[in-house]
Amino acid sequence: MRYGIIADVHSNLEALRAVLDILKEEDIDRFLCLGDIVGYGASPNECVEQIRRLKSEVVIGNHEWGVLHPEILPFFNPVARQAIEWTRKELFWENLKYL
Repeated sequence: MRYGIIADVHSNLEALRAVLDILKEEDIDRFLCLGDIVGYGASPNECVEQIRRLKSEVVIGNHEWGVLHPEILPFFNPVARQAIEWTRKELFWENLKYL
């Protein structure tokens, strides 16, 4: 069995698409996402939707955890905290539930 492993997308849609284009050339049986789909970049919804379409197994990352549990935000650096707060406001309900 061949796995396609994706991690630390951080809402960077262009990078995610580039990785997926490369992985299309491989004979991937199953995708695994090791977290941090969201954070920093400008495309959180699009990135979550891409990962959802892959039907991959997903491990929650600290940025997803921050979106879902704002009480942990003091543990993030100021830039990450701002990105997480923005992401929480931007995410569509279906994508938030997926996280």
